[in-house]
Amino acid sequence: MAEAARKRLALALLIVAVIPVGLITRFHGGPAWLRNGAGAVLYEVVWIAGAQIVWIAARTHRLALAVFAATCGIELLQLSQAPWLWAARSTTPGRLLLGANGGFDPGDFALYGLGCVLGYGLCRPFRASA
Repeated sequence: MAEAARKRLALALLIVAVIPVGLITRFHGGPAWLRNGAGAVLYEVVWIAGAQIVWIAARTHRLALAVFAATCGIELLQLSQAPWLWAARSTTPGRLLLGANGGFDPGDFALYGLGCVLGYGLCRPFRASA
């Protein structure tokens, strides 16, 4: 198996491991700050790993910065009252991807930053040589 294929497989396994942990922390009991915080951090890890799978030779720090910018943009969209966004966020997949209606929290930006640092650390070893 080629180097890139092995590294993509490792990243896919990372995603498969992180998603259930994120869902359990998000929907299992416990304090809201832990559920929301862990979910936000792990959300970034999954997106960075997914981006590294697609762009296997890309510099991981650039992917992490792009994911950070995108998720901060999604957070800011929570301020929007657009009907199509409210409809999307009223579904479980929409809530998981876009956040809850009226769920803007400026504290999430720090969690996204922490998640990007963690995602960078976890995904960087799986970047394929150019």
